[in-house]
Amino acid sequence: MQSTIKRGLALTAGLTLAFGLAACSSPAEEPAAGGSEAPAEASSEGTFAKDENTLVFAVLPDHEGADQDAEPIAEWIGEITGKEVDFFPATDYTAVVQGLASGQIDVAQISAFTYYQSQAAGAEIEPIGAQITEEGAEPGYYSVAIANPEWDGQTLADFADEPICFVNPTSTSGFAVPMGGLIGAGVEVADENIIAPEGGSHDLNAAKVAEGAECQVGFAQDIDADPLIESGDLVEVERVLAPAAPIVMQAALPQDVKDQLTAELADSTQESLTDAGIELNDFLSEGWFGFGAVDDAYYDLIRDLCTEVADKVEACQA
Repeated sequence: MQSTIKRGLALTAGLTLAFGLAACSSPAEEPAAGGSEAPAEASSEGTFAKDENTLVFAVLPDHEGADQDAEPIAEWIGEITGKEVDFFPATDYTAVVQGLASGQIDVAQISAFTYYQSQAAGAEIEPIGAQITEEGAEPGYYSVAIANPEWDGQTLADFADEPICFVNPTSTSGFAVPMGGLIGAGVEVADENIIAPEGGSHDLNAAKVAEGAECQVGFAQDIDADPLIESGDLVEVERVLAPAAPIVMQAALPQDVKDQLTAELADSTQESLTDAGIELNDFLSEGWFGFGAVDDAYYDLIRDLCTEVADKVEACQA
């Protein structure tokens, strides 16, 4: 669920990519994150992660407070299907990948790169729609190359030999797309210059670059970078449009449930949610306009990107 659309930038091999909102995660009772148990209930009509009265919903812990930000979407899914919605307790991106691959998650709001990773891990999932950030826009959002105002460089090529703050190795807009842009700019990033803690978040990464202690350059998604750019705490170097973050469902869900979700979520808007009696929170009001219908082929851009950056992005080495 990410922010305002601005200008695009060419990526390696002519790719123009976008990163989207990676969304939110929340504590829950069941199921345990990262486990390998089989889905709890199966029938001739379909399979659920827990039982036929419950949908397990996951979102990525990509920023502080992400769990609360996702609650209206979870409530909306419950209204659409008439089922109870349980949050999957995602502690990091990998837990969501594993949960989707093992069938412990029914529906998830993830990133484009996490979609690629989940399929590579064996998840049989289908995109319902992809994030739209403002009225009239197509699905997509931006990965922003950012710098501390005291930094003496000007372009992405000047990132060479600098410590670089990435979000984490499984982030679309915080690692994969940036690495592709750096390779395209002729920058060879030494392993010791990659500052990318597991479980990192975009907002904290942007703040880290603004502080300038560990690194003076880095990357973050637009919704977290733009406020600090506007305040003068960061300088924008470049931005790249990345494939929008999808909301996905297990292919093994009963067809009637999949039809309900697709009918209501794909090509939806803020009004679709409020018409269901669900109040928008500040996060959704400011950075989420709806979901645009997409198919699996939409994410071929990520597959192509992974062929370009596989040597530097371990998660592409599926």
